[in-house]
Amino acid sequence: MPDIMKKPTTKQMIQRRKTLSAFAAGSLLLLPGLGAQAHAETYPSKTVTIIVPFAAGGTVDKVARTVREGFQSRLGQAVIIDNRGGAGGTIGSALLTKSAPDGYTGGMVFDSFATEQHIYPKLRYSERDLTGVAYIARSPMVLVVPASSPFKTLQDYVSAAKKKPNTISYASVGSGSSNHLAAELFHQSVGTSGLHTPYKGGGPAITDLLGAHVDSMIASLPLVLGHVESGKLRALAVTSAQRAPRLPEVPAIAESYKDFEVYSWVGMVAPARTPAAILDRLASDMQATLRDAKVAKQLGESGFEVVAGGRDAMNRLVKSESDRWGRIIKSRHIVAE
Repeated sequence: MPDIMKKPTTKQMIQRRKTLSAFAAGSLLLLPGLGAQAHAETYPSKTVTIIVPFAAGGTVDKVARTVREGFQSRLGQAVIIDNRGGAGGTIGSALLTKSAPDGYTGGMVFDSFATEQHIYPKLRYSERDLTGVAYIARSPMVLVVPASSPFKTLQDYVSAAKKKPNTISYASVGSGSSNHLAAELFHQSVGTSGLHTPYKGGGPAITDLLGAHVDSMIASLPLVLGHVESGKLRALAVTSAQRAPRLPEVPAIAESYKDFEVYSWVGMVAPARTPAAILDRLASDMQATLRDAKVAKQLGESGFEVVAGGRDAMNRLVKSESDRWGRIIKSRHIVAE
């Protein structure tokens, strides 16, 4: 029979201490929130990736690349922009929902993010799978046509659309995007109809518009401002309640059709289960970046109005936009193409 009172050897005592230490460490990680808190205290310790769910050259991509340098400087780690375009932004958003909720993968989304669940009823994710980090900026949209277009004014465009319903084409970055919905609301407001032509991002859409392969587009001001100023595109009207400071000679649609008002916007989101402390860090650094005079000037010159809202502002925006456009989608029978 073994002597249970026998004093353990030095080797046995060392092994027992190692076992107890490992058990204690594992137990701490199992305590609710303690592991996340420890992770948040060391965050960030490696490269952060920002998924842009649209092709390079579009509105969201421009914003992401404008803020990247300042944002990574404040984070203290490299920031990579990863373009994952297609299906109206849902491919990139789906990828983001599958990412680890650790703050190392975030997303820069367009206004279409608020309408995805209405357009794609079979989505394998919902808005609840992602949460707001920052409401970055907004901008009016502009009804533009190629420089060679016969439409010189807003009324020229409306008259032609009334004479030949569903023949004047308009580009968008995908079904349910702000471009698409703003155009649908416009045609509904003025009593006309057009031919929707979706693309995989703002870059490809503008390329075809410049080549006159599509008749028109209601695009975010930053996306088309340079082309309007160079004379390659003609601006017929803006969607803000008043004229845009960068295009003072271009009338607002609301001047002819009362109460018409639409804005394009860009925000940042992250997987919903990301620890609050990490979300706060991301939000704080993004807001500080947006308030930097150099960044604010760059965005302003591009046609953006810097908002620099935090997590709650972004979540409220998504909710209100989802409610508003969900009604339009239902009434106009808009589906994914």
